[in-house]
Amino acid sequence: MVSILRDFFIQLLNPLAFVSVVLFISLFLIKKKPNTAIWFVAISLAIIAIFGNIFFSSFLTRSMEWRYMPNQAMEKADAILLMADGTLESNTPRQRVEVEGKADGVLYSAMYYQQNLAPVIVVSGNLEAAESARILLMELGVPQDAIILQNYASNMREDVAKSLDILQAREVSSVILVTTALKMDRTMFLLRDSGLIVTPAPVDYQVTLNDWQNLTDWNWKQFITNIMPTSSALDQTFSALWEYFGLAFYRVKSLF
Repeated sequence: MVSILRDFFIQLLNPLAFVSVVLFISLFLIKKKPNTAIWFVAISLAIIAIFGNIFFSSFLTRSMEWRYMPNQAMEKADAILLMADGTLESNTPRQRVEVEGKADGVLYSAMYYQQNLAPVIVVSGNLEAAESARILLMELGVPQDAIILQNYASNMREDVAKSLDILQAREVSSVILVTTALKMDRTMFLLRDSGLIVTPAPVDYQVTLNDWQNLTDWNWKQFITNIMPTSSALDQTFSALWEYFGLAFYRVKSLF
């Protein structure tokens, strides 16, 4: 019961879910407290207008993603640590493992392995993500004996903790950390006391330099086109807010 309530309140961090609840409550307030209902509707519209705006979502995402930029001179390490995400199992009617936008880490990990930057790849994630990432790595030419699987984690903290157990057992002292640019800061924070030499290798940038320059160009035609809220901007805002809240939670918890 506690976990159900926790998951429910976590969903309220999603702007769309929060607005839906507020509007639902407003329906019951229209007759008895119309002024309050009007305020609730106004707040909902403001949230959609701000959080669903590509300017705001790009600014928020960029502020997190650009904390770590790609390393052009990657040094060798004892292992590649891949935080698996974005791969889908070959469940019917899929004919093979399929990929989403966040699966770039698998491609980069295979590339780093083929460049002889590390002898093994530790794939960490939940059962579906880790197993499908392993299959895709093998299809990309990484031998099975060079892949170490950790597929029992349900969140990032477990991902890092269980991966560290594997790395410490193999006496690994340095890793190339491959994860999405948006999650890199939170992952690096969890690894701060591990004693590992961590080389961040962020992937899957949602906001590119070209995107940002186009947005800040302030062309009036483009401004009119982009001012309306979109579902993709709402999703991007939620992802960025999740990282900020998660990082803040870890920082506060580390103080106690």
